[in-house]
Amino acid sequence: MKIFIEPSDVLMFRDGKPFSGGDDHYARGIFPPSPSTFYGSIRSRILSETFPQYESVKEGRIPDPVAREIGTPSTYGSLAITNFLLAQKTHKEVLPLFPAPKDIVRIKREDKKEEDELIKGKDELLLLSPHSDVSAKLRFNLSEPVLVPLWLKDERPLEEVSGFLSTDIMTGYLIGEVPDAIISSESLYVREERVGIKKDRIRRSAATGALYSVEYFRLKEGVGFCLDLNGVTSLPKEGLLRLGGDHRSAYYKETTFSMPSVGTIKRKVKENKRFKVMLLTPAIFNKGWLPDWVNKETGKGQVNGLELQLVSAAVGKPLSIGGFDLVKSTPKDMKRAVPSGSVYYFEHNEESAEEIFNAFWLKSISSEKQKEGFGITIIGGY
Repeated sequence: MKIFIEPSDVLMFRDGKPFSGGDDHYARGIFPPSPSTFYGSIRSRILSETFPQYESVKEGRIPDPVAREIGTPSTYGSLAITNFLLAQKTHKEVLPLFPAPKDIVRIKREDKKEEDELIKGKDELLLLSPHSDVSAKLRFNLSEPVLVPLWLKDERPLEEVSGFLSTDIMTGYLIGEVPDAIISSESLYVREERVGIKKDRIRRSAATGALYSVEYFRLKEGVGFCLDLNGVTSLPKEGLLRLGGDHRSAYYKETTFSMPSVGTIKRKVKENKRFKVMLLTPAIFNKGWLPDWVNKETGKGQVNGLELQLVSAAVGKPLSIGGFDLVKSTPKDMKRAVPSGSVYYFEHNEESAEEIFNAFWLKSISSEKQKEGFGITIIGGY
């Protein structure tokens, strides 16, 4: 089931750090938000339709048909997020927007002006790639597998690119083309800071000296989120959701949307005997930035019987993933996640690209929270 979610008002998606109004003065937001926020919202919506007995749910007393779909407070059901992206809705269709890959850079700007709606080719976007001839000239002292550096034969200073790619440009990127335009975040949403004050629940009044600020996100008209859900049968085709902090409302509706065509990508992966895996959503690994199935000493890994060799990686700064457990009324354990847009380069010996696509195309490689939509990947050639 594919759905498009469009907010009715501003949304609050806080980062994973604990926050208590009045004790802390600023609650910072995170965008794009964690997919677990949407997973919890959809579970709640299904629960309100099928078994709105919330105290019984907290105690784990849930009818079997409901539990099989949404799970219990301690287990998962069949419900799973298998795709999660920002999107724009036009009068004709829903257009997914992909996080900018971490191996795209641009010539560093001297003048830090406000971003245009499109970061265009005139800004000289460049694409990093592994260069084995460079690694032969460098020496490393690392406990991790020795990886091939991502390199450009350009002496000008570079900087990271943030933003989003359209489906057409993402398709070109996945076959090795340098993007000619990146959609800036400022053209899709704006940040708003709002002031609040902690309440004294005993005196039923505002607490003294307990002002704080919270960061909200206001999405531009037509901007929302597209999700692909598996294992769901009880979710109505359209309706309202309570989403994010403050339980702001959002409207969802069943829809369709298209992903990049895989035909050309498969041919490139097969011919070159190598491919790169990009995270569409954050991933949690037990080895930090390194997927669990990759050997730390050799860089070799095995997935679904495929023998792979990690060549290089472009990994962003880790995210703090937390949350609040409504059943236990306590904050959830903090997790460090590799951010979306991070890229891993592999070599393979497969005669066919089918097995590689079966293992990585819109599949989760996260060690945890797979059904919540973490670690969803897409692959391309290089």
